[in-house]
Amino acid sequence: MERYAKLAAEALSQVLPSPIRTTDLEIPPDPKLGDFAFPCFKLSKELRKAPPQIAQQLVADLKARNAVPTGLSVSTAGPYVNFTVPADEAIRSLLKDILAGDGIGHYGELPPKHRGAWTLEYSSPNVAKPLNIYHLRPTALGAALDRVGRYRGFDVISINHLGDWGKQYGMLAAAFRLFNKTVDSDLGMMDLVDMYVKVNAAAEADPSIEAEARNAFLKLEQGDPDVTALWRKCVDISIREFERIYRRLGVRFDYIWGESFYKDQLEPLLQKLRSGGLLIESEGAWVVPVTNREGKEIPPCILQKSDGATIYATRDVAAAIYRYERFHFDRMTYIVGAEQKLHFEQVFGVLRKMGFVWAARCEHIPFGLYRFKDAKMSTRKGNFVTLEEVLGQAKDRVATLMRERAKDPEKPDSAGATPNEDTTEAVAVGAVVFHDLHTDPVRDVEFDLERVVDFEGETGPYLQYAHTRCLSILRKARETGQLSTVEVKFSDRAPNVLKATEEVALIKTLGQFPLHLERTLSFAKASQLAHYLIDVTKAFGAFYRECRVLGEAPEVTSARLMLVEATRRVLARGLQLLGIPLPERM
Repeated sequence: MERYAKLAAEALSQVLPSPIRTTDLEIPPDPKLGDFAFPCFKLSKELRKAPPQIAQQLVADLKARNAVPTGLSVSTAGPYVNFTVPADEAIRSLLKDILAGDGIGHYGELPPKHRGAWTLEYSSPNVAKPLNIYHLRPTALGAALDRVGRYRGFDVISINHLGDWGKQYGMLAAAFRLFNKTVDSDLGMMDLVDMYVKVNAAAEADPSIEAEARNAFLKLEQGDPDVTALWRKCVDISIREFERIYRRLGVRFDYIWGESFYKDQLEPLLQKLRSGGLLIESEGAWVVPVTNREGKEIPPCILQKSDGATIYATRDVAAAIYRYERFHFDRMTYIVGAEQKLHFEQVFGVLRKMGFVWAARCEHIPFGLYRFKDAKMSTRKGNFVTLEEVLGQAKDRVATLMRERAKDPEKPDSAGATPNEDTTEAVAVGAVVFHDLHTDPVRDVEFDLERVVDFEGETGPYLQYAHTRCLSILRKARETGQLSTVEVKFSDRAPNVLKATEEVALIKTLGQFPLHLERTLSFAKASQLAHYLIDVTKAFGAFYRECRVLGEAPEVTSARLMLVEATRRVLARGLQLLGIPLPERM
């Protein structure tokens, strides 16, 4: 449907005050209204007309200019201009495109690295703290945008910006002394957590520990070998642990650069700001007065504290400059919690004040929190839920549900199936990741394990099961001789057979795949793709209920198997791009 959406957008651009993109089009809630819709609400103020009047005028202008694309029909429905693709045309072109190529094909894929460089910073955990469930938000979203961006032709550069610099590592240095640990001590991640929690508790009773921590971090910045050795031990322990969890999630990065990577660039940065008159002293600290993108004054950006130590804003400014000089990005996206909104406004403000035009290409994508009984997690207090704990609980619950399904006579695809390690892991990871991505990033996630792993709701297992259902149908078709080839190939006879409402609705829904990939990137929300895959699964369910696939006349079974295979391909590709594993049986 992407080519038709482009035709519709190009046609509308001829009669609108300014051009539009395919992402400005919407999918009508009722297929009877059309396949694409252009809402006219935003034009009302500019054109001084009611949206329905604008829609009618746009359709009249399109027809007057003979600009209605060949193969599309256009109409109005209230404030919307609707475009419809004829069923025969949709089935012929879309089914052929989706079934092209081997495996799961390449539907919706664009040539690599032809759309510019996109730098993505995501995950970014703090060293010496385990990945907790809160870290899943930036990790899952960033990895999904990373995969979709590459698939759609961007030169994506993914960076894991570890929090490995700051006073907290001075606090850990104090903890090593306080609890008689050395660089040779046999320590794991949870040992570091225990030390960090205990030293913070001790600092509340003894203020001198805070002073010791500040002094230790200052020594770290100055290159003290003893403090640096302790810091390096914490970093190495943490990276090993992070990598183990990333492998479970299927997440990879092009670069893992912590804040420490930029430490040698900080003093030249501060000198440049001073010499340019941008850095001023304020109550002993050094700050840059800044404004937001709208020119409104916001709190100044502190870059150096009164004791001479830098803060993470200093490292973020240096990092942005380094990344542009190295990658010359067209877009740089920071996927970081909503509580850092002011921080990034300040950082971007410093970059603008330094005269970097490319600062306009930087964006902060905020996300909400995970909530368990309304408690926000905090490692400092020792009150947190690790991501590994959540995955383990999900895996146990999935194994129980799969054993129950194996005994259910109404679940023929699951009958007799014994949950194995690989399958329960795949379903558990899929359930947890999809639950996160299905939620709009800016909203908080209320985590309910029973709802997350439900096989019947709008969940990861629901989509995974739809994919295995497609595999099951294709397997049975081969076993019964109703499918004689390894791959299901497109046939020109299909449009003459696939006439049912559910068949046409399914193929048109499948055809929307590239559009939703583009919307995912445009809005930086994987929820766009996640909700679309639910729509695909529902459309497939309606088709499967109303249109018998196997045991029909050969030409009917053959055409409907094409729809099953097309559904399998779109679900498989979409789930892979989201980072959802694909078990073959459930």
